[in-house]
Amino acid sequence: MSRVVKIKGQLNIENIELADQAIQSFNYKNIEIKNNQFLFDGYDHYDGINKNKEITNIENKYKALLNEYYLKLAKEKLNAELARLEEIKRIEQEKIRIEEEKRMAREKKKALIIENAKKQGYRVKKEITKDNKIKLVLQKRIY
Repeated sequence: MSRVVKIKGQLNIENIELADQAIQSFNYKNIEIKNNQFLFDGYDHYDGINKNKEITNIENKYKALLNEYYLKLAKEKLNAELARLEEIKRIEQEKIRIEEEKRMAREKKKALIIENAKKQGYRVKKEITKDNKIKLVLQKRIY
């Protein structure tokens, strides 16, 4: 007379695909996944011998695969964050470059205006710089 032997693993399975990979890597027979646990379902007492050890081996392999999976996810997340930070840094550098170009253009325009004013007999009485704007107060030279 035969009897049914059921041996259940201790580990709760989170990722079914990784659990299937763990089972396939050892190629054990009659071990399957039910209710998020590894389960051996056999019909004779002799089928159940050493199945605890096999299930423990599968669970250890599953733990290793799950740790690799989580490390991979963390690495991908870190790489995405680094890419985002590099993009922010590039945008900030572009803003600084544009501001510098604007400042240089203002300085050139100011120098040109002052030069033209001197040619026409004016002198700079007052220079007001406020909110990135330059105001020049010119005074006519009288000889």
